[in-house]
Formats: sequence, structure tokens, C-alpha cells
Amino acid sequence: MTLYGPAPKQQQVLSSLQEMGCIHLIPLASENQNPNDSDMLSTTNEAVQWLERVRSPRRQFKSSHQHDVDQAIRDALINKSQFRAVSDKRDKCQERIREVTPWGEFNFPALDDLQGNRLWFYVVSDNNFSDFLQSAATKNLHYQIIQKTNIESYIVIISLNEPDQELPALRSHIGEIPLSSLHTELETAEQKIDELLAERENLSRWHTLISASVSDLKNQVFLTEAGTGTRKEEGFFLLQGWLPVANEKEIKQFCKEQQLAAQFETPTRNDRPPTLLKKSKNTGGGADALGFFQTPGYRTWDPGNTVFFSFSLFFSMIISDACYSLLIGLILLCIKRRIPNNTQNKRLLNLGFTMAFFGLIWGCMVGSYFGVSPAADNPLATLSIINLNDYNVMMRLSITIGVVHLLIANLMSAVSLKGSYLALVPLGWAANLFGGLLGWLGMTHALPLFFYSSVAPALLVTGSSLILFFSDDRPVRSLKDVFFRLLSGLKSLYNISSAFGDVLSYMRLFALGLSGASLALTFNSLAESALHGSPVIGVLSSALILILGHLLNFSLCIMSGIVHGMRLNVIEFVNWGIPEEGYPFQSFCKHETS
Repeated sequence: MTLYGPAPKQQQVLSSLQEMGCIHLIPLASENQNPNDSDMLSTTNEAVQWLERVRSPRRQFKSSHQHDVDQAIRDALINKSQFRAVSDKRDKCQERIREVTPWGEFNFPALDDLQGNRLWFYVVSDNNFSDFLQSAATKNLHYQIIQKTNIESYIVIISLNEPDQELPALRSHIGEIPLSSLHTELETAEQKIDELLAERENLSRWHTLISASVSDLKNQVFLTEAGTGTRKEEGFFLLQGWLPVANEKEIKQFCKEQQLAAQFETPTRNDRPPTLLKKSKNTGGGADALGFFQTPGYRTWDPGNTVFFSFSLFFSMIISDACYSLLIGLILLCIKRRIPNNTQNKRLLNLGFTMAFFGLIWGCMVGSYFGVSPAADNPLATLSIINLNDYNVMMRLSITIGVVHLLIANLMSAVSLKGSYLALVPLGWAANLFGGLLGWLGMTHALPLFFYSSVAPALLVTGSSLILFFSDDRPVRSLKDVFFRLLSGLKSLYNISSAFGDVLSYMRLFALGLSGASLALTFNSLAESALHGSPVIGVLSSALILILGHLLNFSLCIMSGIVHGMRLNVIEFVNWGIPEEGYPFQSFCKHETS
């Protein structure tokens, strides 16, 4: 959309467009943002973040004059600055007290009282104690052992000058402030911190109003940026932006009411519009999770729903324990109320609960409950239909899931390229992947030999031919064009090694799931050995091994599930399914108070 109107109306038009919140603006002029607005927004944000961490916030003010809000912001920033300064002073006092405590309470005597001699303090380890005494005696140094522990000794040397650095000990710089004075300073600092925390709690009453100020400032900053991004010519202004088709009628009506000129154009092949994903309320968490790493191009397809289910499946296979998955669901249920209630967080929570649900089902299928397999007469045993220790079955399952995942990526890539000969290339790769899978399953007798001897070769020949002849869409007008098309096809076929590696990468689903289950089983075995090893201490030892061991394994499983589950979607899947990376649609809109 290109909009043209009289310059006096610019601010009014931009404010109305910000209210409507449906346009991704394209800057037509260099942006000269007011630094004062940015500084004010930064300081206000800082005040909000400082006050929102108060454990017991006070009752909020509902309304007040802007002057009072500005003063509250300044008071919050002063409180934060003073708190940091006093906290640093307290930390330094605590460090000095730890260093001085072994030497005890003392005051340095005047130099005249020691005839110009000074006191030099050394901490000597037991390994160097004999060498230190011998070196001190050789140099005729007078010393006194103040304290001796199991590992080191604290020694004071009296000398006019600092002893040579050759002494086998570290010199301790304890300062001139006595230990009692350090404790007094520490107590003063602690009391000041308490006062500042009380003041901070009192200031927390302004949190809501200051947060509203942040939203207003953000809106003002974005409005200013939009104004500086418009082009001014002879008393008129010109702005451009990307507009969803669904909002075209609304904008046309707005232009008619405001008596503005507007032109609407369909994106051409040379344009690069932003990507506006329609995220489902239930499964949109997949697009949100993928969006942390990459946004699909405007002309590609939306992989959000596929990522939602594939990521949940991969996560469940890596966790491979029903109780771990149930625990994840309970944790999400407990923290649900503490998470800000916005649309994106709801979608991500749905993704989290789906991951836990898939994990519960998969955990029951592999028969693992905190690493324990149910007995044969237990009803849960009937749900166990997959043996993690059957390497052949798990390898076939992981590879098959990987091939299906990459098949979806290539088929959807072909759909997004429909109307072009280039769409035949991902179809060729899909045929190669499927043919390779059928050939391997037939060769290992998981399928009839017919698939290995006939079906797989036919698919591989067909797929390779499509890749060879259609990887380049240049028109054929001469033998030179044929040569370059074949050369481009050979270059694409070279990616067969990459395809093979990407498929094998899905073996991590089996490997990580097996390692987590084995680690849980190991901790259970260690706990059982400790329990039978001692009638009294064994109970405590066994409980500690179980709690700490499973806590460690649980954490590792979650990290592996998220990192490797998302890796398979972001690297392997996206590499084959989304050839073009885009940038997200960012609407010029008003930000509401959080």
C-alpha cells in the first residue's frame, strides 16, 4: 500500500493507522529518532523491571498526576542505584572480614613504636611450612605464628622492608581497618539495605502506573519513528507499507473518510514482503518455537503445525519416561498462573502440555516409570509394546521417522514451488529418500525383498533423474544451456551425502532416549545397593541417590529433548523444506499495558 496525503494531516493519519494496527511500514526516509524519547523509555523500563521484582508488592495506585509518576520513576532509579552501591560495599566488607578473621582483632602500632619496622602477613601452606621457616631463618627474619590450621599457617614477619618475593608463601593484604570496625561497617550496610528494600516495597505501589507510562512511551517512540520514515514533498507526505489482504477494505474506507490517495499493489516476483503467519490458538506454539530461530519466506509454506507435532514427538522419544513426562506436565500446571497471560505464552504453554502428553504416551509404550519397568502381572505392563533395548527395531523406527519428516518437508516445498519446473526437484529428493528407506528395509528383511530389488531402484532412478534435469530452470536454447543445466543437476545430486547424514541424524532420538533410560536404571541400581549395604545409613543414602540422581537425569533429559528436538526441526527439516528465509510482519500498532 502506498498512501499520499497533505502534510498537516500526517500526524493524525499515522495515529489512526497505529490504532488500526494492520500495516507493516516501509521506511522511505532516514529515521532520526529523538534520543530523549529513547532515553526516557530506557529509564522507565529500568524502573519497571526494578519494581516488578518486589516479592510482596503494595496495593497499586489507580490514578495520579503525570508529575507524581515521573517523580516515582526517579525515586525508583535512585533507590536502585543506592541499593547497588550499598550491596557492593556489603560484599566488599564480607570479603575483607573473611580475609581478616584468621588474623584476629588488632590495630597497627605506630611506626615509631616499632623503630620503623613494619608488619608483613603471610599465609603458608603445610607443604611449604618447613621451607618458609628455613628461608626466614636464612634471611634473619623475625616472625610470629598467629594461627595454625590443618592446611595452612598464618605468620607475621617484622621487618623494615618487604621480604624478598622468594619466600614460598602468599602475602596477605589485610588493610588497616580492624576486624571490629569491619563488622560495624557490615552491620551499617545491612541496615541500609533493609531500609532501601522497604523503600522499594513502598515504591512498588507505582508499578502499574509506571508500566502504563512505558506503553505510552513505546507508542510515542514508534509514532515518531513512523513520522521520520515518511517522505515529504511539496506540502504532502508519502508512506508505504505491507498490508494483509483481509484489511484492504478497512484501509480503503479509512482513506475515503480522510480524503487520502492510496494505491494497492500485489507483490511482484522481485518484491520481498514480510511473512505474516496465521498462528492457530491450539497449535501455533510450533511456529512460535521455530520463530526463535528462523522465519519462513513469504513464498514458502508455514511449517508451524508440522513443527508443533514433530517437536512434541521428538521430545517424548528423548525423554522416554512416563513419570518424567507427567512431572513436566505438573510443573507447567504449577507455573501457569505466574506466566504473563498473553496469546504467545498461551500457545507455548499448549506446546509444553502437548509435549508432556506425548511423553506420557511414549513412556507408557516403552514401559519406563522413573527407570523402573512394571512387573508382568502389572496392568501397566500391557501398555509396554516397544523395547528400547531392541537396537534393530529402534534403529528402524528412528530412521523411518526421520525419512517421513524429511518427506513432508520436501513435499511441502514442492507445493510452495508449484507452477515452476523447480517443484520437481524436491519431489525427486522425496522419491530418493523414500526409495532409500524401502531399499534398506527390504535389504534387512523388515520388508519383502521385492522392495529392495525392484521398488527402491525405480524410485531412486526416477528421483535422481528429476534432480539431474530440473535443478536449473533456465530455458534450453542451445547445447550450452543443456550443458549448464546438467552441470547444475550434478551439483544438486552431490547433496546425496547431506541427505544421508541428515537421515542418520535422527538416530539421536534412539540414542538419547536409551541413554536417559539407562542412566535412570543405573541410579535405581545404585540406590538399591546402598539400601541393602547398611541397615541405618543405607536408607538415607538410597534416598539421596534416588532424588539427586533422578533430578540430574531429569534435567539432562529436558535439555536434550529441547535442544536436539528443536535441532532436528530447525536444521534438518527446515534445510529441506524451507529454501527461503524471510522476516516477520511487524504491525505498526499500539502496545497495551502489560
